[in-house]
Amino acid sequence: MRVILRRVCQGSAEVDDVVQEVYYKVLVLDGVAHIREPRAFLVRTAKNIVIDRLRREAIVNIESMASLDELEVEDVSASPERVAQGRSELKWVIGLIANLPDRCKEVFRARRIYGLSQNETAQTLGISEGIVEQETMKGMNLIADMIARVGVHHDAGTTNVAVRARKKKNVHH
Repeated sequence: MRVILRRVCQGSAEVDDVVQEVYYKVLVLDGVAHIREPRAFLVRTAKNIVIDRLRREAIVNIESMASLDELEVEDVSASPERVAQGRSELKWVIGLIANLPDRCKEVFRARRIYGLSQNETAQTLGISEGIVEQETMKGMNLIADMIARVGVHHDAGTTNVAVRARKKKNVHH
C-alpha cells in the first residue's frame, strides 16, 4: 500500500500520515469480522483518506489525481442482490431435499451437504455402502423429477407446497 501511496502523496511524511489514519480508522471500528477482504478494505480506506485530503487542498496536484486510479481494488464481495438470490436458491434446494423419503434424505444430506464420503456416510448411518450409493442416486433422481414436474422456483415455500400437492395428486390417482 505504501508503494502506491508514494505515487499519490506529496512525500514520505504524507504517506506516513495516511497510513496512520488508516490504522486509526481500523482501530475505532466496532469489529472487523464483517471485513471479508482485508487488503481491499485497507486500500479503499486509504483511497478515501487521500481523496478527502485532496478535496481540502486549494490546489490539486494533477499527477496525484491521475495516480488515484492505481488505488482501485476490484470489489469481490457479493452484491446484496446476489446474496438475496443465493439465500433464495438455498431455501429452494433445502425445500426439495425436505421432500425426499427419510432415509434418502439422511443419505443425501450426508453426501451432498456435509460432504461425507460413501464409506463415512455408511458408517455414520449404520448402513452398507451399497445402500448409500442407491439412496444417493434415488435422491438425485427424485430431485430431478421434482424439478421436471414443478419447474425451477426460488421460493422454498412455493416449492414445498407445489411438490406436496403433486405428490397428493399422484397418490389419489
